[in-house]
Amino acid sequence: MNYLNSILLEGELSDAPIFTTTASGLDRCSFFIASGDQAPAVPVVSYGRLALRCNELLDKGSAIRIVGRIAQDLEASDTTSSFKLHLVAEHVEIKPMAHRHAEVA
Repeated sequence: MNYLNSILLEGELSDAPIFTTTASGLDRCSFFIASGDQAPAVPVVSYGRLALRCNELLDKGSAIRIVGRIAQDLEASDTTSSFKLHLVAEHVEIKPMAHRHAEVA
């Protein structure tokens, strides 16, 4: 049976993105997106051309919408093995910044 693995998430970057290149030469950009006080910041990874664009255009506090899928990293040690979930971004949309008007007293 085929299962749907798709997620849509909106929020703001909690830190600046981190750009790296994998050993095989693939561009990789990772960042955390926070979508409210009640939810933890979620790790997101983008690859290839999307990673280049994310690195160029995103910064801490950027409001974005992500469409992607859930993936996992296996972490094994001598005593236990565990995994961490992250999102693999397939589409990233930068939301317009809301204009904040300062009140004049």
